[in-house]
Amino acid sequence: MTTKKPTISIGLSVIPLVAMIGLVVVGHLIYEVDLRFILLLSAIIAGIVAYIAGVKVDQMFDAYSSNIKRAFPVLLILMSIGGIVGTWMYSGTVPYLIYYGLQLLHPNFVLVSAFVVTAMVSTFTGTSWGSAATSGVAFIGIGASMGIPLPMVAGAALSGAVFGDKVSPISDTTNLCSLASGISVYEHIKGMLPNVIMAGIISAIGFTILGMFYSGTNVAGNEVQEILTQLDGLYNFNLLMLLPAVVVFVGGYKGFHPVVLMTISSVLAILVGLFCHGLHPADGAQALFSGFNVSMIGDFPVSENLQILLNRGGYESMLTGAVLYAILAIAFGSFMEVCGALDRLMKGMLTFVKKTFHLVVSAFFAGGILNAVSGNAAFSILTTGQLFRQTFEKHGISPKVLSRSMENSMTLLESLLPWHVTALYMYSVFDVATVDYLPFAFFNISGIVLFFILAYIETRKSGTANETGNELKVE
Repeated sequence: MTTKKPTISIGLSVIPLVAMIGLVVVGHLIYEVDLRFILLLSAIIAGIVAYIAGVKVDQMFDAYSSNIKRAFPVLLILMSIGGIVGTWMYSGTVPYLIYYGLQLLHPNFVLVSAFVVTAMVSTFTGTSWGSAATSGVAFIGIGASMGIPLPMVAGAALSGAVFGDKVSPISDTTNLCSLASGISVYEHIKGMLPNVIMAGIISAIGFTILGMFYSGTNVAGNEVQEILTQLDGLYNFNLLMLLPAVVVFVGGYKGFHPVVLMTISSVLAILVGLFCHGLHPADGAQALFSGFNVSMIGDFPVSENLQILLNRGGYESMLTGAVLYAILAIAFGSFMEVCGALDRLMKGMLTFVKKTFHLVVSAFFAGGILNAVSGNAAFSILTTGQLFRQTFEKHGISPKVLSRSMENSMTLLESLLPWHVTALYMYSVFDVATVDYLPFAFFNISGIVLFFILAYIETRKSGTANETGNELKVE
């Protein structure tokens, strides 16, 4: 039996959102209060508003439990991602890809190589940050030795890092977008492919042409050689190290459940680490639950940049990170939903939305603004999804469009905003200011432009609003 939602005023409906934004700006950005605490306070405020609107506490928690139950499979996926990252470091699967990827370098194609290799590393690790800090840093060093302007190299490496993050089934933002829009991660990736492929081709062509003007023959490969030497000292490279990755990607595109695949892959990765590198089984279990650390292999010296990628993963990292963000954000959205606040806000917004395309654009900018203010993609994705999901479903708009809107407003945009934590991280890694590498972030820029073009074409085929502009008509 479905409980009828109370009638709530627009003024009361907007209080939780205004409070949340205010708490993020004052509490998080100014006083650096943990964003998870901000989310908790926002959920409490949303609960108080729901109570004032006439919703009982039991009803709130029934709605919360229902949404948690619906999200639980994806929460398991997020946790499994932490396990697979830790064990793939333990087995050497990720280092193997970095090791041979860096050897594909050609002195006349440094920029396009930076894009392709970093994209490959990012795809298999599911993290744009880690790939930028390893292969991206290596290309920065190579570019400097050849006299190539560093903003160009940074733009190429950033583009590759973002490309991989968008198509990786083990990326946290990819899984969060699928969770928030109610589709599987593979449906989400397939929906992203037209945008990603076209932006990728444009970027590859652009970096190839641009690189020809700054090509050279005297490449000082000290940075690459240092990474190769360290990886070679840590691992005994062989093809068996690719088995964990083969299980996930082949099995995933065959339609097997991602949690099952990731669990099998993690166990297989531990076995690879045991038999290929002679590592201790207790360290394999620790890599799965707490994350990998290079000290598990021995005392071989490893640079700080390489440790940024290798020392990571584990279930615990996701439980205290993306999973906890999801649990808190779902509470906020559930309380807003059960009291009718989300419906009231969307009804007010749709008064000004006269075409399906306008709704898609609204979802993009809502997600982008939340991310720009909070500096946290997980929080922004989950909040945007809860604000727009029901409206998209009601008007027959594919959830792939919503997931695509959220993904593009997060991963493509955040590294171009100088005040965002991702942009600040990239600045610290590349030592290149955001405004300097921004013109050369070809994938980000072309991806955003293509998103609006494709969204316009797709929604124009679907239908437009009626004469009043309050309801969307989708055929």
